[in-house]
Amino acid sequence: MAREPGDRGEHGHRKGGFETAQRVAVTLGTGICGGLLVGYGLDRLLHTLPAFTAVGLFVGFGIALYTVFLETK
Repeated sequence: MAREPGDRGEHGHRKGGFETAQRVAVTLGTGICGGLLVGYGLDRLLHTLPAFTAVGLFVGFGIALYTVFLETK
């Protein structure tokens, strides 16, 4: 979804790079934390610490990168 040149934000200011950077940072942080939490939960459940934690970290990071790619496309 492309922005129009005159696209304005919530308070009438132009939407800039800072807003995009915040969205990217939050997306990456939640993806990584979510993957870690799911992996850690599986490790605790299956008594396999740290196997699923490491896998969850990489899967969460990959999903977050893909989401950032889709948002900034």
